[in-house]
Amino acid sequence: SILLKSGCEITRILNILYEQSNKKLKRAIEEVSINIQNGNNITESFEKTNLFSSFFINMLRAGELSGNLDKIMNDLAKYYDSEERLKSKIISISIYPIILIIMSMISGFFILVFIIPNFEMIFEANGINPPLLTKILIGTSVFIREKYLYIFFISLISILLVCYLIKYSPKVKYIKDKLKLKIPFINQMMILVITTRFCRTLNILVESGVQIVDAIDISSRALDNIIVYEKLSISREHIRRGNDISYSISKSEVFSNSFISMLRIGEESGRLDDTLNVTNDFYSEELNIKIEKAMKSVEPIITLVIGLIIGLFIIAMVIPMFDAINSIQ
Repeated sequence: SILLKSGCEITRILNILYEQSNKKLKRAIEEVSINIQNGNNITESFEKTNLFSSFFINMLRAGELSGNLDKIMNDLAKYYDSEERLKSKIISISIYPIILIIMSMISGFFILVFIIPNFEMIFEANGINPPLLTKILIGTSVFIREKYLYIFFISLISILLVCYLIKYSPKVKYIKDKLKLKIPFINQMMILVITTRFCRTLNILVESGVQIVDAIDISSRALDNIIVYEKLSISREHIRRGNDISYSISKSEVFSNSFISMLRIGEESGRLDDTLNVTNDFYSEELNIKIEKAMKSVEPIITLVIGLIIGLFIIAMVIPMFDAINSIQ
């Protein structure tokens, strides 16, 4: 964007970017540069690499046709910066709970493999008949100690298989996208993420002069959720039939009534792009508040659950010892 505004020629811009990029990006820029030198326009040159999203390509096309490529690039820079910030916030929510869960699993494994066998020997040496819970833990400990190699390889293969299916299987991705919108608490967060991303993308496309049906199609693809994309296809059909934008989007039943009301106001006033911009800011702030609340609530809940599990382990091992001491007395 900066280089375009300065009047720098496109092949020179690509050369400058090439020098500052990592290996993966260098290959992409080199391919784009070759395509331009072969007589293709900028949009076609990026599109032929098959490395950039349909949203990015459509934005380039709109910028090239309107002669505002520098502005479009600036809008794209802001968009991807916002997307990166959003991803970072979501990851920041996940890191602490994941660490706690991993540490609890390691602690549980350590207790089962190294501590419970000592209690098992004490019970056997003293002829103590432990309660059912203690027997279950001892049985689990014996199973893990005897079958640990099988458990390790089966767990590793299962994790790799699940990751592969999530990435490459349309059916599994469909189920995953559906669960995101069904699981309590997570679905609220996902709707806010979807609304913010949809607002941001649609705003840029509308400002760039992209037809509303195409803009909604591109925006719904950018959400990366098959369920939402299918629902918004209903909205596109309603718009093609001549219905209002706000009414058509309400038929998808994805967004809140407040969002639909804001769209209606923007549509009636003829300032849809400005309304989308304001709405994006509003929902971005809502999302930030929701993320902060989630971080404050999730951490103590997980800590409590881990404490209860480890406490259960300790109680299951200590109670038989107390019973044995009481019987001796």
